[in-house]
Amino acid sequence: MVREAVETHFAEAVGALTPGPAGDPDLPVRPGSGLTGVRCGELFAVQLGSRLLDVAARLMRGRDEGFYTIGSSGHEGNAAVAAALRATDPALLHYRSGAFYLARSAQAGRLAEEGLRDVLLGIAASAEEPIAGGRHKVFGHPRLAVIPQTSTIASHLPRAVGVGFAIERARTLGLPSPWPRDAVVVCGFGDASLNHASALTGLNTAAYGSHRGLQVPVLFVCEDNGLGISVRTPRDWVERARHPALEYFHADGCDLAETYDAATRAVRHVRDNRAPAFLHLRTVRLMGHAGSDVEIAYRTRKEIEADLERDPLVRTARLLVEAGLAQPDELLARYETERDHVLKLAMECARRPRLSSAEEVMAPLAPRDPRAVAAGALWAAPARERD
Repeated sequence: MVREAVETHFAEAVGALTPGPAGDPDLPVRPGSGLTGVRCGELFAVQLGSRLLDVAARLMRGRDEGFYTIGSSGHEGNAAVAAALRATDPALLHYRSGAFYLARSAQAGRLAEEGLRDVLLGIAASAEEPIAGGRHKVFGHPRLAVIPQTSTIASHLPRAVGVGFAIERARTLGLPSPWPRDAVVVCGFGDASLNHASALTGLNTAAYGSHRGLQVPVLFVCEDNGLGISVRTPRDWVERARHPALEYFHADGCDLAETYDAATRAVRHVRDNRAPAFLHLRTVRLMGHAGSDVEIAYRTRKEIEADLERDPLVRTARLLVEAGLAQPDELLARYETERDHVLKLAMECARRPRLSSAEEVMAPLAPRDPRAVAAGALWAAPARERD
């Protein structure tokens, strides 16, 4: 079976690592970091699962069993952002948030296989997928506080601000809310999305509201891989274009320990001050924009290879090995075992039921009976009933 370049590189790079002396898993993996060996190992498992979901998606597409292969490879550092949050913090995610989603699923006490299955069902367009029911591959789950976003880039930033505003308004008015009173809203997006009007609207609304004394607990997370499909983002653009009124945090998104520490500080700022903040993570994009993307048409081999050298999965493996918490052979064997498991799971998901008619697709989305619409609409009730 042909392997992806990221797989070959992982095997070669991890195989060449030199183990450090035996370490204590309860201590930080790096002096001064808050990331312990135990937590690093947990997040490596999540990052590995996310990477293998991308591998499975490519294979499924080649067999005509999968239909949407835009992946998260190179962005697996967002697992550390999830780890800095609570399972009850509402999340509106970037479409490269596979590792975040798997980390959140684990935080909620679910088995690892459940999170993997959610994503694979979306890739397979299965009607059993938990948030879109086979209509779109999207990260979301009603029991994980993960609110699905649309395909319109950056459209979820204003929505995230609305959720943050609603949390505080419900608390102020003493009204019931699905979110804890001290919840933080996290909103992930890419560097190219920062140029969209919707992104600017969300950032400015949060900053303006905070400036006016409103409490807007939203953490904006820009995962900056330097590319918008085939268009390069200037290296300093995200830092320069961020809203000046937002508290700014930054980290190398390929370095799990650095990302975890920066995310922890950013989340603490938002939660304690009930004020918005901007977390800038420098990442890489591996395996192209999507499955159909011919990356070599607009990037040099040297650029692609340079990104491979920053592979976050390799760098987390290095953290574990150099801290004396894992052996290279152990991690490589784990990769193969998990790969077999994910590919088997992918084959099972590809056989699950799919929507088979326009009526099935539209049934829960757009009821055509005016009486059904009116029955569920608050605005259709008489004024005295609304009062």
